[in-house]
Amino acid sequence: MVNKVLGFLTVIFTAILFLAVGSLTAADVPDSVTMDSKIYPKHTKGLCTFSHKKHADHKDIGCADCHHVYTDGKNTWKEGDEVQKCEACHSEPAKPKGDKTKMSKAEKIKKYHKDALHANCKGCHKKMIDKTSELGKKIKKCTGCHPKKAK
Repeated sequence: MVNKVLGFLTVIFTAILFLAVGSLTAADVPDSVTMDSKIYPKHTKGLCTFSHKKHADHKDIGCADCHHVYTDGKNTWKEGDEVQKCEACHSEPAKPKGDKTKMSKAEKIKKYHKDALHANCKGCHKKMIDKTSELGKKIKKCTGCHPKKAK
């Protein structure tokens, strides 16, 4: 009888532990994210806000599709790893006009913040949506993601 009670209490305790850890982990993930980088002295367009929850709940999107740490050309980031701000690696605000450097496309994307965000966000959306859909039409214009700034 004592073994049955101890077994039952162990199961209940384990379930409570999993629920507590799961709720603490979920509490760290915001419902939405506003892309507000401090590397820009002034934002020329409205700030993009997207639903982190909608992206995280989407059946075809994994965390590592957006969150990444590249080691030897492979994304080694895994769920539970620290999430850094984009500018930790993508450190230049925008490609300077007339940039004639001999960097590869991958090096430019790593260096330039705007190019990296556009490549990741727009690239994924272009693959996943029908270009004639409402979302497909929205990403063709800057104002589809960047709201007009209040004057």
